[in-house]
Amino acid sequence: MGSASKVLLVLLRLGELVCGAVVLGLLGRAFYLIKDAGELEPEGRLIYAAVVASLTIVDSLVFIVPFAYSYWSFPLDFIFFVLWIVVFGLLESLTGVHTCYSSWFNNYWGYYWGSWYVVSPPGIDVDWTGCNAWRTVLALSFIASMVYLANGFLGLYWTLEYGNIRTRSKGFFERKRGLGSNTRINGHHTETRGNGVTETPVQQHSTVPGAGLTTETPVQQHSTVPGAELTSTGHTDAATDRPAAPINAVPVGSEDSAARV
Repeated sequence: MGSASKVLLVLLRLGELVCGAVVLGLLGRAFYLIKDAGELEPEGRLIYAAVVASLTIVDSLVFIVPFAYSYWSFPLDFIFFVLWIVVFGLLESLTGVHTCYSSWFNNYWGYYWGSWYVVSPPGIDVDWTGCNAWRTVLALSFIASMVYLANGFLGLYWTLEYGNIRTRSKGFFERKRGLGSNTRINGHHTETRGNGVTETPVQQHSTVPGAGLTTETPVQQHSTVPGAELTSTGHTDAATDRPAAPINAVPVGSEDSAARV
């Protein structure tokens, strides 16, 4: 689903971009003709649709690259779904089920789209002038809402399935607290466990002549607060950094066959 989700995301973003660009282009043409006819401003519902289309173009270009943030923006996709549904409802209510036969179409959209204002006042039969453009605006408004709805569900699914938000946040806070980390104290590798107990190897030197053996025995160091200074339970000599009393040392004068060999 990783590669498939990337391809699907890009295709959906391209669909949003096309819908927004075409709707904005058709409405921009209508605004130009309405202004040329001497009207003060276009229909308010058309202005709202143009604003949503402009925001759609910006949104689709920002989130078209299939990065993680493009999927995590699914709440914004659901918002745009609502905006486009409102656009479709507002525009469809202007003409109703009659569409190109409606009074609003003959007196407004078709009248200005066909430049009939040059030869005749409103109210004439515009003969379906601009009907295809108007139906395209209605259709793409609805399609844009469905594309955003699909994109929102895709982002939600990807976030729950591949986002690993909970796992990443848990690991981040554990690293902040210092749990499960490894540190070095005085040149020695120190392993920190989850219960706050650390083990630091301490060198122990054998006193048997000729043995020449050096061993490292972990000495537990307990810390009551994670990340705080460690308090060692073993006794060491601060001057030599060695244990004050040798561990497993052989008393002087004892028989040691291994030492003689």
